[in-house]
Amino acid sequence: MKLDFFLALFFMSFFGFSQTTRFIVKDFDGDKIRDTVRIDSDADKLYLMLSTNNFKKIASQEIRRLNFGNTLEETAKGFEFWNDFGRSGFISEFQYNAKAKKMQLIKMKRTDYDIDRFKYGKAVRHGSGKSSVNLLTNQYVGDFYDVHNEVLRKLPTIKETMIFPETFIDSFSDAINFEFEKRCLLLYEEAKKEP
Repeated sequence: MKLDFFLALFFMSFFGFSQTTRFIVKDFDGDKIRDTVRIDSDADKLYLMLSTNNFKKIASQEIRRLNFGNTLEETAKGFEFWNDFGRSGFISEFQYNAKAKKMQLIKMKRTDYDIDRFKYGKAVRHGSGKSSVNLLTNQYVGDFYDVHNEVLRKLPTIKETMIFPETFIDSFSDAINFEFEKRCLLLYEEAKKEP
């Protein structure tokens, strides 16, 4: 009886709390045949196999800072690749481009956790800054908080045009995420200067 209880508890904890999704099997290209995307931590790459390309294995470029907190999440028309770090993280969203017959990077999101949520409360509980860029429209939106003289303040929403090169899974690496981060930080620093 104790062994059965222990095994049941082990399997529930293993499947309930193990590392999140490392692969997705889903029809990405709209032909009603399931395709596959997966994270390969040994190669530091994403691998994609689409039925429209006869399941040829397509690899991303090297993801140099592939963190343990990485995962794949399904979206209505594709998937998101989450690569989280201790105090920030990136979400890269991909969707099938029928003209190119490839999965295209269509959106990037970034979250910062650099303001103490225990000291400053609910406003920064889910991050002290969130930003995103829609790569199909080149529209950037950033919402940030700042601490000035020990007082938390919400900065005005930043809306800008931000252009990146068209990126598909085979040309994707985290270099584009870090370029996005660099541009976000410049806009954030400018917003902090305003009274």
